[in-house]
Amino acid sequence: MLSQRIEHDELINLLPHKGKMFLLSRVISYDIKSYSITTEYDIKKECIFYEPENDGVPCWAAFELMAQSISAMSGIAHHIRGDSPLPGVILSVVGFDSSVSYFKNNTTVRISVSQDFMDEATRVSRYICRLYTSPDDETPSVTANLSVMEVQNVSAFFAEN
Repeated sequence: MLSQRIEHDELINLLPHKGKMFLLSRVISYDIKSYSITTEYDIKKECIFYEPENDGVPCWAAFELMAQSISAMSGIAHHIRGDSPLPGVILSVVGFDSSVSYFKNNTTVRISVSQDFMDEATRVSRYICRLYTSPDDETPSVTANLSVMEVQNVSAFFAEN
């Protein structure tokens, strides 16, 4: 059984992302029934999106942090069912709004996502996503709604579409 708090070394086994594209530091909590999750990412110079001239990660990278948080929720759900994690394809990012330009080096951002729609037939889901520039913030710095489709085989999906 998985604990509510899942650290990086265990979390990496629940997502298809690997190497420099793995952008989550930990899961803080999740709820299978509401299909919601809270994650954190420690901003470091090693991040694939890090910009030395701004000593941080640009705000537009938040959608990838949100998408990987969705992937973590999916990975946890699949693990609980005894399945392997499935890759997801981002179909849309709607209502992206940010009050910051960069996430500064040596800070931690907190990401909260919750599913508000799921079509079982197509495996398309919509998520309400929020990113906080500090784990203690009550007001999100970045908001967006992401639509995602889980697929069995990403290469085959793109070859067909």
